[in-house]
Amino acid sequence: MAKKFLPVLLAVLLPGCAWTVRPPTAVADPVPVWISEYGKHCRVAVPSGHSTFTEYGFGEWNFYGREKRGIFSILRAGTGFGAGAFSRRELVPAPDGTLGPWQTGGTRSETLLVERERAEALRTKLDARWQSNQHTTRRREIDGVVVSRDPARYHVFRNSNHATAGWLKELGCDVRGFPLFSNFRVER
Repeated sequence: MAKKFLPVLLAVLLPGCAWTVRPPTAVADPVPVWISEYGKHCRVAVPSGHSTFTEYGFGEWNFYGREKRGIFSILRAGTGFGAGAFSRRELVPAPDGTLGPWQTGGTRSETLLVERERAEALRTKLDARWQSNQHTTRRREIDGVVVSRDPARYHVFRNSNHATAGWLKELGCDVRGFPLFSNFRVER
């Protein structure tokens, strides 16, 4: 019986093993945005001032927000029974304008050039989302990132990588594949 389900499981999971991001090709007023990987999760950073970026992330409230790592938290996060969590923090790039893993604390970071207007619109939208949840914030001990409880549901098929892929689409990027995992590839 298990052998019958293996092809179905592979068909669902294998496309999620890698996903690609193609930044827009014709950008009239470019600004850099950053996609960073944190183990199994991704976040996006957009310009928020002359020399700062605001990074946004999405996760499950108990696992990501409250840092509860037990089996029940993992099951709750994967099945959709847990609430969403939304993170926001300011990042200052290196003098050369880059945001590498040493600034973000992630395992890798990639830069993309997008239209300034789209980046500003996304930042405005995500800041409004943050403001609406600001009364529920807590600071994560593991990395100091401030997280708020979010009304969006979190589950395995709507995780941080799906949120990141959606934000990249709003920035004009072409996203292909199923972002189940964080192993994205940027194609130029």
